[in-house]
Amino acid sequence: MVFESWSAAELLSFFMVLIRVSTLIMLLPVFGDKVVPAPVKVLLALVFSAVIFPVLKAGGVIRLSDAELWSSTAGKLVLTLAGELLIGIGVGFASQLVFHAIQIAGDFISQLMGFSMASMYDPHTESQTVVLGQLFGALAMLTFLALDGHHILFRAMVETFHAIPQGGGALSEAFKNSMLKMVANTLLFGIQLSAPMAACMLLVNIVYGVLGKALPQLNILTLSMASSALIGGFVLLVTYPGMQSGMSNIFSGYFDDLKQFLVVYGGK
Repeated sequence: MVFESWSAAELLSFFMVLIRVSTLIMLLPVFGDKVVPAPVKVLLALVFSAVIFPVLKAGGVIRLSDAELWSSTAGKLVLTLAGELLIGIGVGFASQLVFHAIQIAGDFISQLMGFSMASMYDPHTESQTVVLGQLFGALAMLTFLALDGHHILFRAMVETFHAIPQGGGALSEAFKNSMLKMVANTLLFGIQLSAPMAACMLLVNIVYGVLGKALPQLNILTLSMASSALIGGFVLLVTYPGMQSGMSNIFSGYFDDLKQFLVVYGGK
């Protein structure tokens, strides 16, 4: 086996690469989905680590002299291991935010259309969710794959080692600001996607209010539940092309934000 000819520094460096890649794959969109079996994730992490490790070592991104330095004592080794885990968790969390934005839009639109009363179990989030939330999540995943987002994620995994070397990573003020910006954009994107439906439902509710005052004998509650779903479905059908374009723009901006996040996380 090739591992038998490796030195202790090479084995430790590969182990740290495996730790970071495994954590990323567990948290990244598409690959980290709960419907993907755990053995598949483990195999993917092993294969990807085995492929990129020689490339990173040959390119000087991973230096064995650094491994000998941070493995000189048990304390430094534990800190480096914890740092690799934090890098994987931080980048994985940042990569999930854009999907949370689209999920927020789907949940908000479901609330407006009255679908929140009919929720179902979502194995992805392991909680109760509404139908439109699942629909928007599926559309987001398809749009992400159509934009070659899975390839970008693979490149981002390799880029983490260029931006954040082993034993590196800085929780600076710029890092906190970058994370806050990405979280704020998550809420902003969710509101932007649901804005057309919110405006339409506001107008419908105003009409219901006027009808309720003009015709007190009319059962507004029963009427609104059926008509809100019907009108909302029609508006969703009409605005879907623009919503899909909005998702594409959101993903494009998200890729740029993720690159900037890696640079800031690396302390550069």
